[in-house]
Amino acid sequence: MSIIKLKDLSFKRAIEAIGRRIVSIYHLGLWILPTQFSKENKIKLRRLKDIHKGKRCFIIANGPSLNKIDLTLLKDEITIGMNRIYLIEEKIGYLPNYLVVSDIPIQLKQFSEEYGQVKTIKLYNWWARHLFANDTDINFFYQHFTCDFQPDFTKTVGNSKSVTYVCMQLAFYMGFDEVYLIGKDHSYQIDGKAGLNVKADGSEANHFISGYYKPGQKWKIPNYLEEEYTYAIARKAFEKAGRMIKDATVDGKLEIFEKVDFNSLFETVNK
Repeated sequence: MSIIKLKDLSFKRAIEAIGRRIVSIYHLGLWILPTQFSKENKIKLRRLKDIHKGKRCFIIANGPSLNKIDLTLLKDEITIGMNRIYLIEEKIGYLPNYLVVSDIPIQLKQFSEEYGQVKTIKLYNWWARHLFANDTDINFFYQHFTCDFQPDFTKTVGNSKSVTYVCMQLAFYMGFDEVYLIGKDHSYQIDGKAGLNVKADGSEANHFISGYYKPGQKWKIPNYLEEEYTYAIARKAFEKAGRMIKDATVDGKLEIFEKVDFNSLFETVNK
């Protein structure tokens, strides 16, 4: 199921959606067929199953609120980052344990060289595997078109308009009991139709670092409605399994998850 407001519909978007579904037949076929590459990729994904069973993790989004917290507190925690979070390494002295990227045209294509060089456990969209033909250290996942929550990452995972949802499914697959969101501001400073491509002018302030997109590069207006719909699905999946997701984002506008103070999660801060 896809959640789209009527005002956001267009003939162009409909044609693009049809085109993606036609192309998906090819990519899904190669995901399912027992080729050497597909088999080796699924072996790597199976190694992540319940690897952190019963532990807690932090899913790190890319919002400017990251600058309001002490991220060095996470150095000894298990972290799942997304998109260009690696740009924060120089500031905090470490990379997240895992990096997840699902968007191909905005992220994996525009920054393919950077994504190939990141030194952490990487999980990228299967459709972009040709961009990293010489990289053997990448785990690829396959997203289908519906937004159901998939607890098995070796199968096709549920889609959303945000990579955060993929991170939640990955966290569930790896066995985490407690998941905390940070940097999920859910409040881009932009007006326009959800899903519309925007050309950056270098001044956007929707991320933890200025110049996240260089002038002339593309980025996309978020679809908050669909994001919220899928996050509610993730919350129910975790709760049904006796686990939980909480939101530790400072001043975040997302209202799906219970809010928790970031500093309260660390004994050293509370002593």
